[in-house]
Amino acid sequence: MSLDDDARAELEALDAAGRLRTPRVIEGTTGPTCVVEGVELDNFSSNDYLSLAADPRLVSAATQAMEREGFGAGASRLITGTQASHAALERDVADWMRCTGVRLFNTGYAANVGVLTAVAGSSDRIFSDELNHASIIDGCRLSRAHVDVFPHRDLGALEALLSSSGNRGRRRIIVTESLFSMDGDIADLVELRALATKYDAALIVDEAHAVGAHGEQGRGLCAVAGVVPDVIVGTFGKSLGTFGAFAASTKAVAELLWNRARPFVFSTALPPAIPAATRAAIEIVRGSEGDDRRRTLARNARLLRELVPGAGGAPESAIAPIVVGEDRATMALSERLLAERVLVQGIRPPTVPPGTSRLRLGLAAGHTIQQLERAGRLVRDALRYVM
Repeated sequence: MSLDDDARAELEALDAAGRLRTPRVIEGTTGPTCVVEGVELDNFSSNDYLSLAADPRLVSAATQAMEREGFGAGASRLITGTQASHAALERDVADWMRCTGVRLFNTGYAANVGVLTAVAGSSDRIFSDELNHASIIDGCRLSRAHVDVFPHRDLGALEALLSSSGNRGRRRIIVTESLFSMDGDIADLVELRALATKYDAALIVDEAHAVGAHGEQGRGLCAVAGVVPDVIVGTFGKSLGTFGAFAASTKAVAELLWNRARPFVFSTALPPAIPAATRAAIEIVRGSEGDDRRRTLARNARLLRELVPGAGGAPESAIAPIVVGEDRATMALSERLLAERVLVQGIRPPTVPPGTSRLRLGLAAGHTIQQLERAGRLVRDALRYVM
């Protein structure tokens, strides 16, 4: 059987299981509304939490950087790919995150894989929340460390694993998301830091969905909790509306990543327009306008949950999942909403565990109360139709 035959067979199996994925093409800019096949939709499927992705100030900063530094970086950061925009963004993020060392990555996936494989090896132990993002799971596997997976947010189970591990392992590392991407709930960061300290473990926190959207100056949920992890991983492609990611830590850890993080070492650097636009986004996020957008986002998150009582996640989380369970029923709900010009993506395995397929509503600061009320009514109606 040829590779093409194998691919067709696998696609047929996915389709039969209700798990075949096909993209929707967005025409023009993306934001609280978007256009698909000529139809304007209310967009509740984006991670553009602060509605900055189409902001003209970011476009202007990127355009100026292209005129100044060209488009492509031309090489990896370690060769000739480090341009003024990259260095400036790393300085800005270090100031923003109040740390001494920052390394940029091309994606959040690359950041998690790069960090975990650089700081852990076969003689180490990693303790990972069972609902951590796929990039964390893959980073753990590729590190070759022994991996202990603890039940979601179960600190008692985590402590039992830490205690029973004794002195086995050169280094112990606890890794978690702060705001979980598919459930919208929040890790107990204070207790995780306490356990890490008690058992002499490092703490790595993925703040991808929290940076920008939470905390003073948008510094994330660790800042809200007063917790300083050993490494924070954050992304620019969500609340900041641009692209790429960072690892914030100490100068020594950042230098280690420069030398050992393979996704960083062996990737062409971000086009300089991206760091330039990101610097403009950080300036907005850190200022009074950022405060206003965060307040509006929190209001929208609370309102949506009032309108749709079955929506999960923390009260002010921009991620509001509605667990349906069965794959085809989930996609039927999504299609029913699409027919009403409301875009809410259905999420199925392997992104979420089997039997927990869901609608994942992504809230944004740019959503109007009218959009929320209409979406809330239509979601309630659709749930009655399918469930």
